Amino acid sequence: MSTPFEHTEDTNGENFQEMLESSLNRRDDFEIGTRVEGKIVFITKELVFVDISGKSEAVIGAEEFRNDDETLSVKNGDIIQAYVVSRTSGEIRLTTSIGRGGASINLVQMAHREAIPVYGTVIDAVKGGYSISVGGIKCFCPVSQIDTRAPSNPAAMIGRAFLFKIIEFKERGKNIILSRTALLDEQRKRTEASLKETLRVGDRIAGTVSNVRDFGVFVDIGGMDALVPKSELSRGRNVGTSSFKIGERIEASVKAIDWDTRRLTLSIKDIEADPWDNIGTYEAGATVPGRVANIIKTGAFVELEPGLDGFIHVSRMSHLKKITRPEDAVSLGDEVQVRINSINAVDRKISLELVSGGPDPWQEKGSGIENSVQTVIVEEVKPVGLSVRLENGMLGFIPRGELRNKMDADMLKKYAEGDSIKAAVLRIEQSSRKLVLSEKEAVQMEERKDYETFVKKEGASASNTLGAMLKNKFEDIQKKIEK
Repeated sequence: MSTPFEHTEDTNGENFQEMLESSLNRRDDFEIGTRVEGKIVFITKELVFVDISGKSEAVIGAEEFRNDDETLSVKNGDIIQAYVVSRTSGEIRLTTSIGRGGASINLVQMAHREAIPVYGTVIDAVKGGYSISVGGIKCFCPVSQIDTRAPSNPAAMIGRAFLFKIIEFKERGKNIILSRTALLDEQRKRTEASLKETLRVGDRIAGTVSNVRDFGVFVDIGGMDALVPKSELSRGRNVGTSSFKIGERIEASVKAIDWDTRRLTLSIKDIEADPWDNIGTYEAGATVPGRVANIIKTGAFVELEPGLDGFIHVSRMSHLKKITRPEDAVSLGDEVQVRINSINAVDRKISLELVSGGPDPWQEKGSGIENSVQTVIVEEVKPVGLSVRLENGMLGFIPRGELRNKMDADMLKKYAEGDSIKAAVLRIEQSSRKLVLSEKEAVQMEERKDYETFVKKEGASASNTLGAMLKNKFEDIQKKIEK
């Protein structure tokens, strides 16, 4: 014979007898300080209701889960861990830590006895440590117990709130000593055990900046610190650690894992967009802005955008004067305009040239100097010829065989740096920005020009003496060349 409840179902289809049995099996033996696990079933503005399988409902203050922006960090269905702080006939009061609201000495003593975390705010730096307020009760935390590493700036801890473990409760609450590192160590062990099972190189992970040093940034990833080395902070050059603030939330990827030394290395750079993926937005011949990021003996690296550098060879730093030291043209950190000469996407190399204030004569295919005679200044005397510069700033070279002086051992001694001479443009090498000139050809071109002028001036009357004139002119040219 069936009981009256055997086939009765509620609106959700659950057998009423099972509900009854469940109700009868619910606990009613929760002691103050007991650690419990429960499921959030309902949330109001002030309270969070938690099912801990007790005969009385369990509640916890919503302020314990409130973020800075007034949103809650929990939702219906979440599983949380908490501690029993009080019991009445109709309610079990929980907390994740004591001290978020007001606290009494009895509660703090109970927290010490039951190893319940307390929530405290650093109110001052004192000799040997910090003064901590736990719900208005004054406590002390030694400097060695405030963090796993000594704070780089002790004053920066003032005003911050943390969870602590009470390690000593003396003189009826007049001497209460706290430790944050004790909780951090416990949490680190739990986090480490979990991460060993799940974490892999390349995984993306979030954390909070816990310490900032010159060599990198430490990130708390849930009780365990990981390091972002300075070189991994950004794709951009010369990015320092000063831009990071303690408490700042960041994301990074796992660069390396060493469980033997408990060291995790992270990289923010690896999760940033790679500018080479969009290199098509840059074109050879375009003029773009940049910043001088590094200077070496042969030139300078210019950052076009974070993670995208180009190189200016020292020979490309001016078309108006000869640059032998990059420091004579640019300084570290300078904002400059550069022209893109070439882009090698395979090798990730960009060749640049510095855009100066004046016009670039090379942009006009030699500025109309082809086959012309130019006044040039000798910049360097070499065994193979002369390095010269034109009045428009272009560099050129006169091979030894194109000098007007005789080809003897002492011929180069007749030239000195700073000399002004005439030379004809033989060849323009646009790609390499080089001119090949001839002093001999300049003499011959000027003689031919003189003869043409003479013929035009004398007209037909000059034809009677043409043979003698040509002979004399030829002799004059030979004498000039042989001098």
